[in-house]
Order: sequence, then C-alpha cells, then structure tokens
Amino acid sequence: MRDDFTLLPSDNPMQARGEKVELTSLKAVFFVKDFAGNKEYRPPENVAPQQQGRKIEVVFRDGETVWGTTQGYNPTKLGFFMFPADGGDNNMRVFVVNRNAVRVKFVS
Repeated sequence: MRDDFTLLPSDNPMQARGEKVELTSLKAVFFVKDFAGNKEYRPPENVAPQQQGRKIEVVFRDGETVWGTTQGYNPTKLGFFMFPADGGDNNMRVFVVNRNAVRVKFVS
C-alpha cells in the first residue's frame, strides 16, 4: 500500500510518462467495466453480494453510498477494497480511501 500511484494513458502506456496521483486526494479508485458508464443507473440497496466477505455500506463526503462486500476493512489503514453487491453495477471493485468516507458500517 502506497500513498500514490502513477496513472498511464491507455493508448500507449509503455511510452508515456504518466501522472502521479495522491490517494488522499481521492474518495476512491473505481475499477470499472466500461468508461462510458450510465449516470441514470441506481443500484438497489438490498442485493445479494456477488463476492465473499462481510457486507458493508460506505457513505462518501459527496453523499454517494455504495454497498458490497469486503475482506480487508481496517480503519487504521489508507483504504480497503470492496466488491459491489450488484452484479449489474459498472464497478468491478472499489478501493475506498478511508479518510474520505464519512461512514463505513457492516450490515447484515
């Protein structure tokens, strides 16, 4: 776990210099299926998780709420990975930056 990573352009990643991204400046890193996404899509709150782990709800400072599962939440670490509860979600997994989440709670 590092505090930053280098973002490379997808068209020619081996030849590009990339840009340094500080994780603390992000609410999360979203690993998506499609970069276009669907702004209108709203995942249901009570969907059976697609992955193993503890069920979790995360609320970010901007009001966005995500539900899913995690096997690695630790509030003292920089962040943790979670997998969306809804298989129809455009996110495959999310790295949540702890300091930018206003609430993280385990749900049953």
